[in-house]
Amino acid sequence: MLTEEEKRLLKNKINTSVTEYRNKRKNRQLRYYIGAAAAIAIIFFSVKHANTYQNSSAIKNYVDATDISIDKDGDVKLVLNDKDEVKITEKASSITYSSSGGEVNINNSKKVEQPVKNTFNTIIVPYGKRTKITLSEGTKVWLNSGSKLTYPVVFNGDKREVHLVGEAIFDVKHNKKQPFYVVTDDYDIKVLGTVFNVSSYSDDYHTSTALERGSVEIKYKGNSIFGKSSIKITPGTLAVYNNKTKKISRNRVDVTKYMSWRDGKFIFKKQRMDMIVKKLSRYYNVTISIESEELKKQTFSGHLDLKDSVEKVMEVLKQSTDLRYKIENGKFVIN
Repeated sequence: MLTEEEKRLLKNKINTSVTEYRNKRKNRQLRYYIGAAAAIAIIFFSVKHANTYQNSSAIKNYVDATDISIDKDGDVKLVLNDKDEVKITEKASSITYSSSGGEVNINNSKKVEQPVKNTFNTIIVPYGKRTKITLSEGTKVWLNSGSKLTYPVVFNGDKREVHLVGEAIFDVKHNKKQPFYVVTDDYDIKVLGTVFNVSSYSDDYHTSTALERGSVEIKYKGNSIFGKSSIKITPGTLAVYNNKTKKISRNRVDVTKYMSWRDGKFIFKKQRMDMIVKKLSRYYNVTISIESEELKKQTFSGHLDLKDSVEKVMEVLKQSTDLRYKIENGKFVIN
């Protein structure tokens, strides 16, 4: 396997050979050199990606192999390994693991026991529901509607890994010797101990991370042939990865609005109406559509109390924005 110094020298060789080729197209010997350098690059690229595949995380392999889908309706489900299901009917629930991972306490009223050797659990949160999980090593996770989290019942080895689809807030237990990773389909987040929000819904074109406290490193699929790119962000930063362009941006923001759903509030600042409606649809598990293309693009600021019913929230939104809506067959239509 190439060392970092050998990789750097190889890259310099390739860049140099390309420049010389453009200046001396007729030099046959140089053509041979360029071909050799390109061949080395292809071999390096192939080996690198072969290693990436072989060293891919156990949790990603498990998620790909089991393919446990997210139910948009129904109850919260705790899946033990990939077969036994425990249904949780409450809209907001709490799940706590013992330090050994062998005992699971659900809403302080129900206990489930399981073996811990090589065991993964998956929690599925449909639209209209939310749950809080305390993992076996002490990390707390708040899962929003339409989300799925897969994790080992006990963390072994030199790192802690969980896999997320949807949206979650993480309060990671500090452990310098065993860093914590949040793996998504678009990028991986490495932390030691911090508080942050991750949104990675499959029907969104982007994945985002809003950092409240601590620091994180994001590794994402860029356009470079040399593998994943990475950035580090600091508190008060929002990083947004576009899974179509494979580019990432970061901006200073007030992260409060990205954390507020955990406390039953929805804060939006200059946010497009179509995005507000999308979040409300997920949170309440109702269909809300906007007929006006112009209204979809308009931005609004304010806050909503999500402890209220969807009907009351829609009335508050109506009074705040002067929009109109009607209810047809249980669906809200804004015009």
